[in-house]
Amino acid sequence: IPDFDDYYQELSVESLLQKIRKNWETHQLSVFKTKPKYKKSIKKPLKLVLCVSGGCDSVSLLHLLQRLSSLLLLKLHVLHFNHQLRPEADHEQAFVKSLAEQYKIPFHFKTAKHLKPGQAGLQETAREWRIEESIKMLKNIGADCIATGHHADDQTETLLLKWLRGAHISNLQGMLWKNPPFIRPLLNCRKKELMQYLKSNNFSWMEDSTNLSSSYLRNRVRMELVPLLNELTREGLDSRISDLNEQSSLLREWLDKEYAEWEIAARSSESKYDYTISLDELNKANRSLQEEIIYKFISKQTNMELSYKNLRNIFELLLSENKHWEYSLSEEWKLVNSGNELSLKNEPKI
Repeated sequence: IPDFDDYYQELSVESLLQKIRKNWETHQLSVFKTKPKYKKSIKKPLKLVLCVSGGCDSVSLLHLLQRLSSLLLLKLHVLHFNHQLRPEADHEQAFVKSLAEQYKIPFHFKTAKHLKPGQAGLQETAREWRIEESIKMLKNIGADCIATGHHADDQTETLLLKWLRGAHISNLQGMLWKNPPFIRPLLNCRKKELMQYLKSNNFSWMEDSTNLSSSYLRNRVRMELVPLLNELTREGLDSRISDLNEQSSLLREWLDKEYAEWEIAARSSESKYDYTISLDELNKANRSLQEEIIYKFISKQTNMELSYKNLRNIFELLLSENKHWEYSLSEEWKLVNSGNELSLKNEPKI
């Protein structure tokens, strides 16, 4: 009598491998802007830095890409980040090293010396550190790209977090498949698929205990908000998120095109464009484009992520009878209306 559970598991593993292979081709994950010097040059393996934490997602990606490495012409390097924030951090590093050694893949690690439990902005600081160190490693070994284990569930969480933080509707998109030098081959794979793949192959992984902490907003979104929204949409959340992502992407594409055309015209008629916005030039655009113009003007000079609430407040002032005003963006920056133009005033903290 055939064992249907074993048959199903083999089927699901093969379908996951096929999905990764299809993603590689559909999203051209091996294709980058550099062109070969000779048309008939021999195709060289893609040297890839694979970020592996020891968790389910990145461990799955390691096993999958190792299995597909001959077919996809990959030369893998494993990179692990030891944040030194939890007692099990060194054990996780040893675990990832053992996986790399098992497959005879070069193993690299980076240890954080500047991160402290409970520090302000810990998650963002850690993320920026990982990105910086990944790119350094890429350059040091002459690699072509960096692969991460972000998956479909992460996409849903990312979009919901952007919405909760007041992002403009044109920026309500998830992560990109390819954002050189980073690639994300698992973006259409669910967490449960990856866990099934590991279990069916008797592969082990390590759970990060902080993933269950309600101290982090992302964890609360994953553990509380996503299950509720799935229930209220009758398991239709993925479809709703996909629709919103697509509509937002189309709006972003249109705004980028309109902004580029406006910018060319503004630069040709306004020599001080980088430092001021002429209200006459601004009024030639429609409201959606006006929002984009002001958003980009502020973000480029201040490096601030302007919420839509702030943008709406600025437009209320622009439409008011008062033609001279200042709007505080932060402790250091103000937007100033002098009557015929907008400018930014920087007042550094002493």
